[in-house]
Amino acid sequence: MPAPTLADYADTMGRRFGTEFKGPKPKVSAVTVAFRARETLTATIDSVQAQLFQECEHVVVDGGSGDGTVELLQSRLRPQDYWISEPDRGISDAFNKGVALSAGEYVQFINADDWMSPEQLQCAVAAIERTGADFVFGDLVFYEGGVPTFRYRGEPDYQRAIGRRMPSLNHPTVLVRRTAFERIGLFDLSYRCAMDYDWFLRLHRAGGQGVYDPSIIAHMNHAGVSNLQFRRTIREVEDIAVAHGRPRALARTETLLRLGKTGLSQSVKRRARPLYDAVRRTINPSYRAIR
Repeated sequence: MPAPTLADYADTMGRRFGTEFKGPKPKVSAVTVAFRARETLTATIDSVQAQLFQECEHVVVDGGSGDGTVELLQSRLRPQDYWISEPDRGISDAFNKGVALSAGEYVQFINADDWMSPEQLQCAVAAIERTGADFVFGDLVFYEGGVPTFRYRGEPDYQRAIGRRMPSLNHPTVLVRRTAFERIGLFDLSYRCAMDYDWFLRLHRAGGQGVYDPSIIAHMNHAGVSNLQFRRTIREVEDIAVAHGRPRALARTETLLRLGKTGLSQSVKRRARPLYDAVRRTINPSYRAIR
């Protein structure tokens, strides 16, 4: 089944643009999806509202939480922002609703476990307009227990790896043109963890171009869905690569290697963190420990 299009979400768009959206359109729409995430959502909202780049709205798609998320949104979002709270069909569906409800020329995903540096949108908008790229991306700092532990550099030459794995495009750092969604569609609802890999690979196959800029820096708690469910994420990456032409036998071998490497690394990480950092840095140049 093909990925849904913006037209498929026309009813969702109509709820906003047909009745409630007024005023000039913002340059950027920061889209946040959340479910039972009130504790971490405050930092996300604060980071959007602290952006040096002011032409930005915040669109929050909540999955029908009952933990006080709605009350937080009612009290903290600004007049130009927009939110909905209703059950959805998973993260891909929530992402799609967010894009459909957004009004900006550019879309920035920043989820409820993520937050942006104050200058992030300013740097990203400057980069995308300077280069004419379909999207720009940067570096992602991961936190454990509130402490920054490592920094993932974006991969400037991501095109060399994207056919076999998800390169370091660092989703919370990505600013993408809305026209890219109009061109290739939204996120595939059949993927629950690696939907961004499928979307970036489809864009790449369609001739889309991304540009890395190290001045773009976002932050993430190391407990997101893709991190907690790494086995499912890795298997979805295999299915996506095969769907786009990679031989199944080769993709399966790569999956088994990734599962083994990830499982071993988690064990070493718990028992010998300095060794984990040294090995990780050796096999993955994008990784840099923060101490």
